[in-house]
Amino acid sequence: MEDDFSLDHDCLDEEEVQTLMLTRDEILYIDDNLTMMIEKENSRGGDNQFSTVRPVIANAGLPAPVELLEKIGLAVLQVTDEDDVWEGTISVPVTPTDLYMLRELARSTIKINGRFVGLELKKKLYKLLYADEFKVEKNVEKLLADVNMPEDSKPMMDWSGESP
Repeated sequence: MEDDFSLDHDCLDEEEVQTLMLTRDEILYIDDNLTMMIEKENSRGGDNQFSTVRPVIANAGLPAPVELLEKIGLAVLQVTDEDDVWEGTISVPVTPTDLYMLRELARSTIKINGRFVGLELKKKLYKLLYADEFKVEKNVEKLLADVNMPEDSKPMMDWSGESP
């Protein structure tokens, strides 16, 4: 019997949208490091191939879909608007896929205007991706640390599963 495997691509369209709060420097850093991903038809009849507008080298841009470029592009326009001096952060709607893609360019050693922009960006991305799991893990660790068992006490059950 042959097993069928299918990837439900519809689930990608229904990703949960979250809000990523970015500073001007973070937005410009992201924009500088993205390049548009383009699809090329395969002349040999196989699957289509993906390429980028700019060549991707070891430390160049991250290939990104147009949807992510649009989100970042709008944020760039907002933070560089000459009629409105921007301070603080701006909200950018992102999906988990966007977060994982942005994670690829968030190098923790990148420093702009005296701030570690890459590290700050990385922390924001991971908070959106893993905050719930991290909070649960911290609570479990705290609960376990709060349990005060005398050092000389024996557990009620040994590993054999039998009661003393």
